[in-house]
Amino acid sequence: MLKGRAGTVELLSVIAFAVALSLDGFGAGIAYGMRKIRIPILSLVVISLTSSTTIGISMLFGHLVSEYISIKAAEGIGASILILVGLWIVLHTWSSNTKKTPDDDNREPSGVQPILNFRIKAFGLVIQILREPTVADIDKSGYLSIKEALLLGLALAMDAFGAGFGAAMTGFGPLVTPIIVGVVKFLLVSSGVYIGKRYAAKWLGGKAAVLPGWVLIGLGVARVMKI
Repeated sequence: MLKGRAGTVELLSVIAFAVALSLDGFGAGIAYGMRKIRIPILSLVVISLTSSTTIGISMLFGHLVSEYISIKAAEGIGASILILVGLWIVLHTWSSNTKKTPDDDNREPSGVQPILNFRIKAFGLVIQILREPTVADIDKSGYLSIKEALLLGLALAMDAFGAGFGAAMTGFGPLVTPIIVGVVKFLLVSSGVYIGKRYAAKWLGGKAAVLPGWVLIGLGVARVMKI
């Protein structure tokens, strides 16, 4: 019975982790829906697979590192990484909100806060997509092609690399977790598009931006308490 309960708690933790890493996709979906940009099923699959692959790679690295240190040390380091990534997201979101100008309030929100500000020419387009997700519709066709979906998927997956590394070190399954992340990403992006198109929920994307940070912090603290 205890084992069953532990398994349920573990599954819920993985789902919460997946939701935390997919809320930016939900916000991006709202932005696309509000601007009537369609994301075909195949493009949604590409976005989801990109997230799954990124998480899988980062968790593989985390799992390999954890093999060379004690279980408690690995769990402690992993939990600390989750907390630090969560704090970074929260502080960065608050900082972005405090720097808003009155003109920013009159603009149509993108639903996603900038995650990186590196000035690397090769990644310039990806950085711009993070700042304004609808830029991913490069050809202005009104729908997201597979190539454009890959760019958006990479942009949305950037913040997941560190979190995936930490999650693997705390004991999250390196096979199940990426699958769940991909499924949740698919559901939240498609739900965001529907809500943005149908209800034009402008306020929701901005308010959701800080939630991933708090979820990751909560997961990290919960892992620390288990050590």
